[in-house]
Amino acid sequence: MSTVKVKVKVSTLISHLEKALAEREARYKNQEKEQAKYEKEVEAYNLTVLKLIKAGKGEVEEASRNHYYERHSKNKGKASFSVTILLPAGSLPDEPERPDTYNDYEWKRDREDITQAIRVLKLTEEQFVSASTYASVAKYL
Repeated sequence: MSTVKVKVKVSTLISHLEKALAEREARYKNQEKEQAKYEKEVEAYNLTVLKLIKAGKGEVEEASRNHYYERHSKNKGKASFSVTILLPAGSLPDEPERPDTYNDYEWKRDREDITQAIRVLKLTEEQFVSASTYASVAKYL
């Protein structure tokens, strides 16, 4: 089996790491907007489903009373039911896709690792990166 030797320039790796850091920062900053957009899409999807049900497109399969609902004083005098309704698959719109979340700890860890790698690479006088150095930062590219 032959081995492949790849030489990566330090400057190229630095620019790719800076780009990866910028992408992660944009993802972290935009996640609240993406979540709000997703919630609006879910609301619209639910309204569409309710319209289909009100239009008689669905078939009630099962209904059951939720007795726990009446235990709370704010719900006295009210009844709650769970209902299973079957709708034709072709009549439903596409369900919204939940955006990926980027937790604070992930963002902080990635930012610290990438900025540390960039700082170290900027200090080197070598023209090419060693295989072990490249392997340690490759997951961020």
